Amino acid sequence: MIQVYLLCLLSNPLLFLSELSSGVDKETLVLSIIVLTVLLIVVLGYELIRFLRNRNSGFLSIFFRKVQLNVHLEKDRLFYPKILTMTIRNTGNQPVDISAPVLEYRKIWSKRKFKLNGVSGQQIYPLLLDPGKVHRLPIETVTFHQYDSEIKSYYWARIYVSDVEGRKWKSNDVKLRKSLVT
Repeated sequence: MIQVYLLCLLSNPLLFLSELSSGVDKETLVLSIIVLTVLLIVVLGYELIRFLRNRNSGFLSIFFRKVQLNVHLEKDRLFYPKILTMTIRNTGNQPVDISAPVLEYRKIWSKRKFKLNGVSGQQIYPLLLDPGKVHRLPIETVTFHQYDSEIKSYYWARIYVSDVEGRKWKSNDVKLRKSLVT
């Protein structure tokens, strides 16, 4: 008899379960299903509570956390600006850890991106910005023109900012020179 059950188990597990449960009452099957369901719910609940404790924040604080940044890019002249000023304002209610912003020069079909690490060779990023605080960074365009002379022919500039957790923001477009399109 054991060989028949082993053969059923290896060939078809569902047939094995039906053969095994043929001698069991319906009440016993329902009771075992209820017990297994309750055990499954208890284990899932325990794992969920453990996961929420490890995140170092309360369960409801996830829904009320507001991280919001305003990123604005200004220029000093109407065309061919010498200094672009990036302004980041934290308008949320949580501090934000900002990664190094990226300056993007754009033409119609081409883009050129530069990562801004700091001022005068000093690393200032990642930067912690408290709620209500403002961060300003003057950017000299001459350094990028010395690096690549084709950048003088690009039409627009924009700043991309991201935080350490992966959220992303972008600034307004700044027109650098006239084009046939604009």
